[in-house]
Amino acid sequence: MSDNPSRILFGQLFESNREKVYRFAFKLTDDRQRAEEITQQCFIKLWENMHKVQEGQDVFPLLFVFTKHIVIDETRKLYRERKTLTHISQHQPISNENAEENALLRKEFNQQVHKVIEQMPEQRRNVYILSRDKGQSNKEIADQLSLSPTTVRNHLTLALQSLKRELMVRYDMETK
Repeated sequence: MSDNPSRILFGQLFESNREKVYRFAFKLTDDRQRAEEITQQCFIKLWENMHKVQEGQDVFPLLFVFTKHIVIDETRKLYRERKTLTHISQHQPISNENAEENALLRKEFNQQVHKVIEQMPEQRRNVYILSRDKGQSNKEIADQLSLSPTTVRNHLTLALQSLKRELMVRYDMETK
């Protein structure tokens, strides 16, 4: 396969900007693994927009914006997931006056969560348990299960989405 001008230009831009993008992402996240993933996402976004890039153009301002938006989007997504799970786990349709009934509701909720987790595909279930129950980082899980950290993150995202969806349906809650 012969190299076309866009591919050659992209390769040059990648080599000349990769380290700067990584350092900027690391500065924003203080997490080497996330910075690496963000750098990859940033250059994927650049590749998707290569038709807008002129040869000789300084693309770092564009990469800077891409990186900043990726970090913001990831942070918002993580915040929404945590907020929703917290809301679901604290949602109590009955007042606190009847502690025994509330304890039964919590028990039912925990059983429902366990049931949803058990229905997940094995790899996704393992990733979720190692992350949420055992408190391991994506890197630790990736090393333990011989997966890439991106795959671990994707499994965790899918696990949280299915858990949220099933519990929202089960408890007849509206998403906000």
